[in-house]
Amino acid sequence: MTRLVPHYLCGQWRTPTDTGTPRRHAVSGAEVYRVTAVGVDAGPAVAHARTVGTPALHGLAFAERARVAKLLAHHLARYQAEFIALAVHLGISPADAEQDVRAGLDAVLGHADAVTRHFAGETTDDGSLLVEPVTHVSPTAHLSAAPPGIAVHISGFADPVTTMLDGFAGAFVLGVPSIVRPSRRTAKLTAHLVRRISECNAVPPGCLQLVTGPTDVTGCLGPHDQIRFNGTAATAGRLRTRLARQPMPPRAEFTAGILDCAVLGTDAADHGRALHLFVERLVAGMSAHNGQTRQAVRRAFVPETLMNAVGEAASSALGGLRFTDRPRGDRVLGPLVDAAHRRRVLSALARLRRATRTVCGTPKEVASAANEFGSGAYMPPVLLATDDAHVHDVHRVEAFGPVVTLIPYRNAEEIARAVTLGTGSLRSWIITEDPGQARDLARALAPTHERVHLIDPGTSRATDAAPAPGKGQHPSRLRTRLAATTVGGTPAHLTAATDRWAPGSPPNTSGTNALRLHLSDLRLGDTVTAGPRVVTREDIAAFADLTGDHYYLHTDEAAAVSHPLFRGIIAHGHLVAALAIGMLVPPEPGPVLANLGLDNLRFLAPVRPGDPLTVAMTAARITRRPGTGRGEVRWHAIVAGAGDRPVARFDLTTLTADRPTTD
Repeated sequence: MTRLVPHYLCGQWRTPTDTGTPRRHAVSGAEVYRVTAVGVDAGPAVAHARTVGTPALHGLAFAERARVAKLLAHHLARYQAEFIALAVHLGISPADAEQDVRAGLDAVLGHADAVTRHFAGETTDDGSLLVEPVTHVSPTAHLSAAPPGIAVHISGFADPVTTMLDGFAGAFVLGVPSIVRPSRRTAKLTAHLVRRISECNAVPPGCLQLVTGPTDVTGCLGPHDQIRFNGTAATAGRLRTRLARQPMPPRAEFTAGILDCAVLGTDAADHGRALHLFVERLVAGMSAHNGQTRQAVRRAFVPETLMNAVGEAASSALGGLRFTDRPRGDRVLGPLVDAAHRRRVLSALARLRRATRTVCGTPKEVASAANEFGSGAYMPPVLLATDDAHVHDVHRVEAFGPVVTLIPYRNAEEIARAVTLGTGSLRSWIITEDPGQARDLARALAPTHERVHLIDPGTSRATDAAPAPGKGQHPSRLRTRLAATTVGGTPAHLTAATDRWAPGSPPNTSGTNALRLHLSDLRLGDTVTAGPRVVTREDIAAFADLTGDHYYLHTDEAAAVSHPLFRGIIAHGHLVAALAIGMLVPPEPGPVLANLGLDNLRFLAPVRPGDPLTVAMTAARITRRPGTGRGEVRWHAIVAGAGDRPVARFDLTTLTADRPTTD
């Protein structure tokens, strides 16, 4: 008997004691390994995650967790060949398995980069909380922190490495321990992934556990916990029903029932290359990863005048595919994941056939392939077509294999109405050379798709693809998994709670000029003031000559008098900002190494010749970069004119040196 796939619970590997159920090879049908058919008590695993994993992760700042995630990605990269070899029993070719592994590693790096690039400078001084900038309008701020709960990742068999690493890395960088429950079809591969992760010394204990078999973890979860589900719509429905019975269910994020779509622009009638590229990508998607993954679209929207042309071209290309268990060139089609998977695909296909007509892949051809290859889970590609874009089953029934339905359309509005008949999709792609159509079609799909990839056939290749999950991860997706709250109070209290100076807090104007202080000597609220500096007509004329900005409001007295708002010459707004900074910055060398940028510049009132300018600039955010000897200081500046009336405000960021250390 082959060895059962073990659990990884409470920091230990545990082999189930039952005989388990066999997992069979997609090509040969031979038994590969066994997965337990008996569940385990999830209570100790959940308790271990709470008592060991949560403190360990919360003991690391956001930046430290991102650094560990990058180390983990480099650690796992050394074992890519092992992961690829373990994926072969799924019927995935080595090239497709390598793509899945690389996308998984990219997902880990993507989550780390999202934290490093977008959360840098947004945390409290101890790195434990994210802070959205304190508003200048009202004394409130938004704090986000890792929730006190855990994350449970329940996944299907598609893209096993990417799905597992994307879910785990996203939770890890936010400080949430994970329990992974994979599909029984990918249990051995996932277990090996978990084993290699557990061997990485940088990963703290308790942050990852593995449950194989039919264990129900949801009953041990509460409202602070999270469930991330990735699988079929049917399984998602059962899980939703189970969660609805709980008095205080966990937060849930479902990725299920995905019917991705592709759109061919109507301009393809005038550009043969657009139609050719559309068919090429359609066929590649049906054969990539052997037709079982999300690279294959399920709905292809085609201009109604091109339905026959696309159907004939795609049928011809699909007819050139041959079945194989090895990657012998590009025009090959491998098996589905197993015989049970094929049965489910055929069941869904039977429903789709009642609502469509068959373009290629007749029932006879499907049955012939099943008879010819015996125990191998082979299935020929099936291309269907419908004359009605609003047939419900076309948008709701997913045959998770090499099955695509051609759907006619006349305009973008018709597509927008049709896609709402389904539950939404993860990604879509559009082929058109017309920017106007790209705009209309993208806007039609945007409300129901997470990603829309616009392809210009004049510049794109058939192998072009949208970014993998996690790569270029949008920080807002991570933020939604945090526990967020709005904090209000007096400016002084808000400054203390957020490690950001809130306008209205008492400034500190005593002692040394704040711009002469090293980073370690600076405190929130330290303020430097300067002025008055009288703005003259000569200043305005010189600025106009230097910049080339001779707009009449600054240079032509006669014309400026007739201006409906200002009724006379005023100074350039950027001259006011430049004079303010010039008044503040000491000329001699000091700890300020560079100005990194000026943000949120607003001109509040006009400055006229003869007006005195004063400026007050306050240290609003101090971000130390450990080990570098420097950091960033964000200053909030207010420029006042005649009668102390505010005329401008801006935020200036400086690179400031720390005090040198002596050995």
